[in-house]
Amino acid sequence: MKRPARQLLRLGVILAALTLWQWYQHGEVDWHQRILAPLIDREENSGLQVATRQVQALGDKRERTPAHFDLSGRVVRVADGDTLSLLDADNEQYRVRLYGIDAPERDQHYGERAAGALAARVANQHVDAVVVDTDDYGRKVATVYLDGENLNLWLVEQGHAWWYRYHARHEHRLESAEQAARAAQRGLWQASDPQPPWDWRRDARLP
Repeated sequence: MKRPARQLLRLGVILAALTLWQWYQHGEVDWHQRILAPLIDREENSGLQVATRQVQALGDKRERTPAHFDLSGRVVRVADGDTLSLLDADNEQYRVRLYGIDAPERDQHYGERAAGALAARVANQHVDAVVVDTDDYGRKVATVYLDGENLNLWLVEQGHAWWYRYHARHEHRLESAEQAARAAQRGLWQASDPQPPWDWRRDARLP
């Protein structure tokens, strides 16, 4: 095997090991983001920086009430503190995973309270959603609005969910909301050392 090929193989093994180690330790993989961040800062007019600004602009748009919604319907089920199902006007049902936040799992400390808080707010209510993605489980990943209020943000403000920083780095209002809820010891932050859901899932080996 030629030397460049051996070097590429060695690099691939190292990156695979780093990925597995980060997943085991943190339940998330973000080493690539840390590598790219200095490049973005170094090149003021680089394509990477332009793309980053565009992502930030999209995040700012989602944090305000948008003019257009991708989904609208009545909430017919709340699975947990960050997942619900809505039924649209065509009688089609969608499972929606709230974007940028991560609530405690139902079997986790505060999980039932987080789910109850969301259910009390939206059960049988008409909501609107801006869809960001579709996840591996077929759920629409979205920012959800009730009467124009950003529910994702509300859940974090009230201490019912964490800012999901690994998947929503540019959602700055979610970041600020978590900091405020933590400082005020609201919701899950009343515990002395609450465990992030991604760590809990890693320990329980859940998706």
